[in-house]
Amino acid sequence: MPNVNAKVPVSKVTASHSAGFDAALDKALANASKLGKGTFNVTVEFWAEIKVVNPGTIQQYCVTLTPRN
Repeated sequence: MPNVNAKVPVSKVTASHSAGFDAALDKALANASKLGKGTFNVTVEFWAEIKVVNPGTIQQYCVTLTPRN
């Protein structure tokens, strides 16, 4: 399984930061399911694209699924 990345724009999130990361994880898992079926061990990395102003703001909530050997 290759790495799977997913991004959710902040405009699609109306609740909280955790809701943004939940949405990105859901999207990453949906993308991973298109690669085939099976059982995979993965590392889940949550990250954000931010715009640095005063105050800084999140632009996209992101998740990367990386296979573990």
